[in-house]
Order: sequence, then structure tokens, then C-alpha cells
Amino acid sequence: MKPSFEPLVDPHGIQVRDPIENSQFELYTDRVVDPVDADPGQFVLPVDSAVTVTVRELEIPRLVNVFLWSADEAMVGESANQQLAEYPADWYSIDIDVGPMKLQAAADSAVAVRREANTTYVDFGEATDVSLGARSLHESPAGTITIGDDVEDAMRAVALTGSALKTTSPERSFPTLRGHPPLVERGDGFDAPEAFERPETDVAIEIPRDYADLYRVSTLAYYLGADVVPGEERVLDVGGYRYDLETDRGFEREVSTLLKHVFLLDCVTRTEGFYPVDLHERRAVEADLEFDLAAAYDASFAERLRTYLGVPYEVTEPHFPKWKLTADVEPDPAHVEALPFVAAELGTVRIPSDDEDPDVYEEPEELASFYRAAGTALRGRSTSEGETDGEGIVKPSETDSIEHAWIAEGFPIGASKTRVESYLRRLDRPVRERDSISIDIVCNEPDMDDEDIVEEFYGTRDLFEFDIDVHYELDGEELGDVLRKDTDFLHYIGHVDEGGFQCADGMFDARTLAEVNVDAFLLNACKSYEQGDALVERGSFGGIVTLANVSNDPAVRMGRALARLLNNGFSLQAGLSVARNVTLLGSQYITIGDGTLQLVQHDNGTPISLELTDRGDGYTVRVYGYPTSRSSIGSLYLPHIKENTKHYLNSGLVDEFRVSAGELRSFFNLSVMPVLYDGELVWTDELMENELA
Repeated sequence: MKPSFEPLVDPHGIQVRDPIENSQFELYTDRVVDPVDADPGQFVLPVDSAVTVTVRELEIPRLVNVFLWSADEAMVGESANQQLAEYPADWYSIDIDVGPMKLQAAADSAVAVRREANTTYVDFGEATDVSLGARSLHESPAGTITIGDDVEDAMRAVALTGSALKTTSPERSFPTLRGHPPLVERGDGFDAPEAFERPETDVAIEIPRDYADLYRVSTLAYYLGADVVPGEERVLDVGGYRYDLETDRGFEREVSTLLKHVFLLDCVTRTEGFYPVDLHERRAVEADLEFDLAAAYDASFAERLRTYLGVPYEVTEPHFPKWKLTADVEPDPAHVEALPFVAAELGTVRIPSDDEDPDVYEEPEELASFYRAAGTALRGRSTSEGETDGEGIVKPSETDSIEHAWIAEGFPIGASKTRVESYLRRLDRPVRERDSISIDIVCNEPDMDDEDIVEEFYGTRDLFEFDIDVHYELDGEELGDVLRKDTDFLHYIGHVDEGGFQCADGMFDARTLAEVNVDAFLLNACKSYEQGDALVERGSFGGIVTLANVSNDPAVRMGRALARLLNNGFSLQAGLSVARNVTLLGSQYITIGDGTLQLVQHDNGTPISLELTDRGDGYTVRVYGYPTSRSSIGSLYLPHIKENTKHYLNSGLVDEFRVSAGELRSFFNLSVMPVLYDGELVWTDELMENELA
């Protein structure tokens, strides 16, 4: 199950496909090619499989960044955005940043990199033997640690999560060099494979024997490769130097801030290493750093960490990337099994406060008033005057992270209801053998036919095929058949209440099913969370549901927005965070199960959204990045806007650019992206047809 290379005839080229992640892309060539298996070990960066072809030129049908290394593994150049770069004859290992996979080329020749319109060309001057290597971004835990009921067993397990780090250099801030921590399962006692060894970082975290404290430090321990030991104090020990973690900020916030502080400084320091790129975050903080970055890069792990700890948070905190994940985890011993998955995303961990109990939520008056308005048609049966009973619904403390996981009792407003079982099921997701994504759209309410316009949004991508089935007014048996069949995504449009899905012959309760084979779903109906929970319990990986009543018009707008966002490579959680902008009811939609699931991989790795302001004499564009599990926090992103050649971390607000109408059209021509404009969620192709026509 390694990436494969297949020749293309019309046009000439190569299709590279990753069967594990069901991602693919195409390279075009100046002639017909016949790929021959090659040595994967010849490249500077690791690859899983490789072939050799004879070409004069490679054509990549998008703007991509190109990096070149020499035979001694030194970077000799980078070409970004519209730059023209030429290099004399020599042996080069070339990294082509295509997004869904890692792609390397190797050739002994001159190399020129140029761009025309939305295409990047790598020109070798004459017919040349060029090796191409690809590496899947799929990562899996290397094994399982078993623990007993003693909290010290759990501490030992968390201490071994650092065994997954592929390096202790600052480059571990790249997601592909962190590795997924080993799994943890509960049993009769502690048992770990001998291969799991904590890296030699000379770092330890000392905490009381308490699950809540352990959960709070779990991601920090993973990223620092730190030992976790019981003690009376909350202390970070770095080579004998002790740093108090119980500060005026509070222990929980101190741990979270420390993680982000070290991570940002690693991202800055790594520019002295393998990827000496022009990084925006380095420009932002370098003048306030009282240490030499090159010396810090070459220092031992403990020395470098002590150097970082000497930098005030005031220097780094304004420049933290928007964090990908905050997880609220109830300090139940059973939830220790979720920690490796949270740590793999570098998620910060909070312990829910006592007042965040289920059954406390009451629907906001503005929503209840909206439902009571004349002519408002709801998507389900409601309690008196359209108000929800709020059973089992909880309002967690707000977070500024992109994703918010709730690993506790109740269904959280504005967060993702996540269980350990959902994380584990992610590892069992079957390898896809088919080339298309299968989608079932079920419309069980004739009055809602307008919403089935979503069908057109699932087929707009150039490099993916979609196999779409649309069903109208299904009865219970027919809906059950749809839920049992193997399909990638279900979009349900209709009514749901406490009895289940409304069908042509009555109600159908998903809790009566023995198994569900739908990978992911959107249940666009009133209070659909219980039926969605049943789908996840019976086999689905995750989906989007509602916590309260939703009326037709906002539900239609929400469904359309989510359809395009998921089709554009956004994960369930990231897509929902953007789609919430289309309606007051956005907070009533949550993800359930594995909210990191993507229907398709994004072309360039990181999905992007924009915020556009018309200045009269031009426009201001704010660019936002949404890390995914495959292109997680710490990845590089280079906006191909104007003549920008500066790199950014790929999470949250990237930067703000002032552009002319012509420059904006050029940027919009690169790809279809969601745009928040005049308070409405629109798309770049729509703006090109209207505002910028």
C-alpha cells in the first residue's frame, strides 16, 4: 500500500496515487513516459516508493514551492510564488510541495523553475533521467502500552509518548517529524514494548499523583520528550534546573502557554537547519530574542530549552499561531486512552470545571424568539413554543482554538463530542481501493427540494471523481439500507425527532441498526444529535449534527456551505467553524465522533479561507489557514498573492494583504476558496463572476 505511479497518455504525464489516504495528483511531461522502479533511498528526504522517467520538463498544474538540495544535503535554493530560478548542471534532490503527498525528484542536470499562470514548470534543459519519489503522509501508532489502574502507570505511559518523536531537533515542530504517540489501553498492569524508549532530552515534569494534572501536561510531555514523575510540586526539570509550573497564570494555563512558547521558538530556530526559509514568525520575534538562533539550533535539547525558557512570554505570545485543538477531558481514568490522539495534534488539554455539567443548557432567547416568528418552518417536532428541552447539552468554556473536542459526558455547544472509540476507529478505517468518493444525498421532505442543489457542489473538484446517489422520500427500510451500505458521506435533509428519522412510512430509529457503514454524515435536521450519536456508536467515523431546532432557510444555507467546504478539503470541524458564519444558528451545529475526518484531501495540504474588505481603491485580504491531521500545525504555507515569497505557519490568521482588483483576480484564479465578504460567506468563483467581473 505505497504510492503508485501510472503513466498518462492524453495529456502525457504521470498520475501519483496514495491508496492509503485516497489522495492523488498529476504531473504532466513533454513526452510519453514509461516509469521504471527506482531506489527510494537516493533522495535527500525519505520517500516510500520511486520510479525513473526520461523527460525534459515536468509540469505541475498549480503554483507550488520548489526546494533544491545538493548531494551533501545542503539546501542550494528555493523558488516560490512567481520566482524564476536557474541552477547550473549538478546533482539535485528536488522537493516539490504538492500537498497531498511528499514528492521528490532527483536529477543530474541543470534545473530551471518557472511559472506561467497557475502552472509550475521544472525544466532540465534536455531529455534527462529523472527519478520521482513519493511518501504517504499516513501516520499510525507504532504499538500499544498497557496500564493498570494506578495513576503512576498512566504517568509512565505518558512519559513514553515521546518515543514517537522522529527527532529532538527543532524540526520536530514539522508534523511529519513528530510521529503518532503509541496507544494506551487499560489492563491488569503496566506493560510496554521494549522498543518504546523515551528520547534523551534530560527533561522531566513533576506533578502530584492525579489524573487531572497528568492530562493537563500530557501534550507538553510528548512534545518535550519529557519523563513524568510523581512529586509534591508542579515543576519542569530541565537538566537539574527547576521551573515552577504553578504560576500566577494558573497551572493549566501555564502548561498551555509553555507548550505554545516552545513550539513557536522551535519553528523560528528550525530556519537555521534543513529549511532555511524566509519565515514570517522569525521576522516578528527575532529582534526581541537575546540569543543566537544558530547556536540554539546546534545546542543540546536541554540547553536549547533553557534558552527558550529565558525568553519572556510577552515576546512570543502575540505571535502564537491559532492553536489547532483544545480538548476538554474529564479526568476519568478511562480517558487516558484518548491522550495519544490529542497529543498527536499537539492539542492543549483542559479539565472541565464543575459548572460545566450536562442538562444545564437553555436555548438563547434570541433563538427561541426566532422560532416563534410567524412562518418559521422547523425541521423536526419541538417542545412548546419551539424551545429545546436541552437534555444532555452542555456549554463548555470558550476557546480560541480552531477545533474544540469535548471528551466528557453531555453534548457540547460549539465543540466536538468525541469518544475514545472514535479515535480508535480512525486507525481501523479501511484502505480505499476505489478512485471515487461515494456520496448519498437523502431528501425526505418534499418542501426541502431546494437544498438538493448540494449535489452540484460535490462534483466541482478537478482532480477527484464523485459517485453521487440522490434519494427522495425513502421509507424506513430504504433508509436503513443506505445507512448499512459502504459509502463515504451521507447528507440527510429532512426531519428528525426523539423517535428517529422521519420517513415516508413513519419514523426510523438508527438505534435499531446493528451496524452502520457510512463513514461520515451531515444530519441537517432539528436536534439530530441523538441519531448522529447512534450512527457513530454503530460504525460511522464522525459527522455533523444539530443540538436544537433549526428552520428551513438557515438549514439550507448551512447545508450548502458545508457541502462546498467539505468538498474543498476542510475537515468536519474546520468546515463547521467556517460555515457557522452563514447563520445565527451556527452554534447549534456540532461535530460528533472524529471531527478531524476529511472527505477529500486539500490540493495544497492546508485548506484556506479569506476575509475580504473593499477599500474603494482596492481590497484588503486576510488569509486564514486550517491545519488538518495530514498537514497539521507547524506546516509551512506560502500565499501566492502579489509577489509574496514569505512563508508562514499554516494556522489561523496568516497575514493581511492590500491588493488591487487585478491582483485579487489573479489570486482568486489560483483555486476556489471560501470568502467572508460583507458579512456573507461566498466563494471566489462567485466573486469572479459578479463583484470582480
